[in-house]
Amino acid sequence: MITEPLSEYPDPHTPDAVARLVRAALATDGINAPPEALAAAFAYVAEPIERLITTERGRERIVPTRLRSVRVGGEAALELSLRLFGCVGSTWERNERNDTRWASPADPASATAKWMLPPIEVWRGRDGKPTAALSATMTSADRVVEVIGRSADLLAEGDGRRGYDLTADLLLNGQEDPCMMVAQVYRTPEGNFWAWPTVKGNNRTKSRHQILNTDQAALLMAPDVTAALRLWTAERNGELEHADSDEHPARLALQVAVVEARLVVGCTKPELLYQTVQAGNRRDHIHANLGFTANNQDRAIGRRVLEEYRAAGILDDTVFGVLAGDLPITRLPECPPDAGVCEQRDLRCMLLLAQFFPVAGDNRRRPLIRKAMAEPDRERLNSQHTTERLRAYSALCSVSWPEAWNPRVDDKTVPVANARLGVALGGKSAVQLLTVADKDDDAFDELLRYRAPQWLAAFKLADADRGSMAAQGNRGADNEPGASIRARRGIPDVLAAMNARRVQAVGLMREMAAAMEEGRAPRRVDPFGHADAAGKVADQAWFDNAFPKGTGVRLPKPPNTAPSSPPTSGRQVQQPLIRAAPPPSDRERADKKKAYVRYLLDQIESFTKDLATQIDNAHSHAAAAGMIPTWEANESERLNVKAGNIIESLKHAVERTRPPE
Repeated sequence: MITEPLSEYPDPHTPDAVARLVRAALATDGINAPPEALAAAFAYVAEPIERLITTERGRERIVPTRLRSVRVGGEAALELSLRLFGCVGSTWERNERNDTRWASPADPASATAKWMLPPIEVWRGRDGKPTAALSATMTSADRVVEVIGRSADLLAEGDGRRGYDLTADLLLNGQEDPCMMVAQVYRTPEGNFWAWPTVKGNNRTKSRHQILNTDQAALLMAPDVTAALRLWTAERNGELEHADSDEHPARLALQVAVVEARLVVGCTKPELLYQTVQAGNRRDHIHANLGFTANNQDRAIGRRVLEEYRAAGILDDTVFGVLAGDLPITRLPECPPDAGVCEQRDLRCMLLLAQFFPVAGDNRRRPLIRKAMAEPDRERLNSQHTTERLRAYSALCSVSWPEAWNPRVDDKTVPVANARLGVALGGKSAVQLLTVADKDDDAFDELLRYRAPQWLAAFKLADADRGSMAAQGNRGADNEPGASIRARRGIPDVLAAMNARRVQAVGLMREMAAAMEEGRAPRRVDPFGHADAAGKVADQAWFDNAFPKGTGVRLPKPPNTAPSSPPTSGRQVQQPLIRAAPPPSDRERADKKKAYVRYLLDQIESFTKDLATQIDNAHSHAAAAGMIPTWEANESERLNVKAGNIIESLKHAVERTRPPE
């Protein structure tokens, strides 16, 4: 493609020339973008149209050398290479780098979120057929301006550790790598606004608008793009007349006055256009060298796994959209019509867990996830692989919450042995488990292992220890006077402490589930599992006091999933997403009950220490108040008799553990 140096901005083409290009494109095999989108892009063409059009059998078509077929995300797309004005295109609000800064439709509580992107859909033409264009319904034209402006601001905030100034580089060398753009219409009550957001090269688009002093939203919403572009070109050429040196900003801006771009103008499966074009953007963020946040990067890795499943036909488009965070959870066929916030979040998270740790015998998912996660084919799954899977899983789970947590909170929740054989769940939702968790060991263990880390992180009661002194800063919910210091502890220690105080732990998890439904912060819970009657909010300082560091009982290892026998026929059988573990043997039941006895004694010991502390505190406050003695004789006698009865009952119960003589 010819790229002669520019001395001034070229004149935009007339509306008739633009219409001619649109007709030629629609007559070209493989191009199925709508005419409105093509017209919006061709208004920015900055080269002679004779270079773009050829005549075949009396009809004008796009020159074949300008078109190329590419495979992205398992689907074929058709790209058209053009030289366009540098002010073309807008920043892509769905950039993977900024994923955590937008609320998701997969968050059941996102209806009132200020910054939520509406679900993306394929645009259908007048004949009802899907086209190579996307559609997003916005509440107003002003909202479109806000979203585009925010997408540019977020790019500036999350630029990563770039070793050079991108804007300065474009001023000196121009844009060497073309951007990839896709057609998208913003549907508003005021009308439809056709844009070409940049799905690859967002930073270059943002910097170009900055260099050229362009309001991208104003151009996008201009009633007559050609007229607006002529005015803009005249202003830029007027600035050049006053440029007194080659280093003048107006002269340097000529480096990006005209740039090469690749427009996605065709797609073999238009209904999958979003997944197709986003796959390239996602891949750029998986092994990015700019130091993007771990959460955004882990989400990109997780979605790549889901893409492999979708391309193989394991996940349909609806399930893929929900698990990727693009569709509401209520679209899942397994979601009950009356499911609340907690149940919806739990359903999605447990389905995600099944995707990242498929059970033995699932010969479709297991090789695909190893490929997507770049795990060595001949090497057994190890702790590093398990950790990387858990972080991708955790990062995707946080899509269903208002704020992303540190994906390290789920580290070590799945032992390597279980990761190799797959995670088998009981098939009950968190709501069902909560009703029996105080009596059912398996229910309590499943809640503590697979739900508690994320719930605690979401409500900022615990987080993954970063090993720094700064990590000790506490977020006090009640604005209590005086600085509070959080204990430096990891999630395993947190879960062990909760395991040692089962009643209070179950009460806290029930309170967190209720808080999800009511859209509030959870209240503090006493040792008997009762929520604070005064409504005091739970915070990190309270949690560290209620479940002290280093006082816990480690979680028992979950039972390994027994490998299923391979299919006898050549046809592979898809395993269920959630399947029950085999019933435990009597020996396993006995070992579990013995462990529970040790747990109860540890809890009683902990309560005894609390009792002594409370008695000392009562004496101190009573002495300060002049109450002597602290307890009256009859009350003291009742307490001592009750304690003596408890001690005798404990001794009698534990005596039964001695071997027979």
